[in-house]
Amino acid sequence: MSKNIVLLLVLVFLTALCLILPVPVKATSKTIVVPDDYASIQDAIDNASDGDTIFIKKGVYVENPVVNKSVSLVGEDRAETVIDVTAGIKVQKDGVTITGLTIYDGYDGISLAANYCNISGNKITDTTHGIVVFGYENAISGNIFESIGLSSAIQLNFANKNLITKNYIDSCVEGIQIWQNSNNNTITENTITNCQYTAISFQNSNYNVIIGNNISLSGLGTSIYGSNNNTISKNNYFDNAVQFSANEDYYLSWGYNRSVNIINENYWSDYNGVDTNGDGMGDTPYVIDEYNQDNHPLIEPTISSSPEPHQEPSPTTLVIWAAIVVAVVSLGLLVYYKRKHK
Repeated sequence: MSKNIVLLLVLVFLTALCLILPVPVKATSKTIVVPDDYASIQDAIDNASDGDTIFIKKGVYVENPVVNKSVSLVGEDRAETVIDVTAGIKVQKDGVTITGLTIYDGYDGISLAANYCNISGNKITDTTHGIVVFGYENAISGNIFESIGLSSAIQLNFANKNLITKNYIDSCVEGIQIWQNSNNNTITENTITNCQYTAISFQNSNYNVIIGNNISLSGLGTSIYGSNNNTISKNNYFDNAVQFSANEDYYLSWGYNRSVNIINENYWSDYNGVDTNGDGMGDTPYVIDEYNQDNHPLIEPTISSSPEPHQEPSPTTLVIWAAIVVAVVSLGLLVYYKRKHK
């Protein structure tokens, strides 16, 4: 269930509760509407408190918000709530949520120097970088990245224990970069296609889990450089110019040891082996190079080869959900209230 539906259901529940039970409730947070309450997103942030929601109506906002409070930025409609940035949105406080926005143009889409944030259901396009993460335990989910022009759609730097899931990355220079001692991250169920260079790259980062991703039609599917104990499993590699590379000649020239990682049970579109015992895995390894191979390559892909980009629910769907929840919650609370006051 998307962030928009969850937010809507919470608001509906609280509204029904206030209407039926005659109990005064002191508000601890508020919703600020842009441009009704403040003309710009930055003005709304400046006048918000931790825990507030900033609801951004449809329109084009030419600004570079600095989010230095633990607030939620919620767009009315992703396709029509557009922030035309030059530097990008800078998140500098823990516990920020950003959802339902299109972020367009500029250098960074989002620069995330914080922890415990949720960036979901956005579209980032025609920026130099997509989302750059410096922090831990953030969730980057259900976003669309298109035409990221110089670097990667998602870049992790000194970033640990983040979840990168169900994002759709298309026609970018690079897909997901796990760089600079970014450890214990989970990269799962993403679709990465048509990257000019590398779909997923590791550099000096360890103990990451790369599982269940679709990686296709890119210059290089995955690359490893100076990174150990990463698990690469149950991914689909479709028709990349080079499916996987672990070329570390320069790294080794400095006296370092060759990287050792777990590469197992992936699907490789150019695998020519057979499965004589019908267990779903090839009888012979998929050889990457003389030091790396997948000993149990899958005969069939684990998930669809061409999933659609993440879609937000339509306004009609939200209205139906709201009507159902109002009816059910109101009836239940009314019955409870009458029984209690017999």
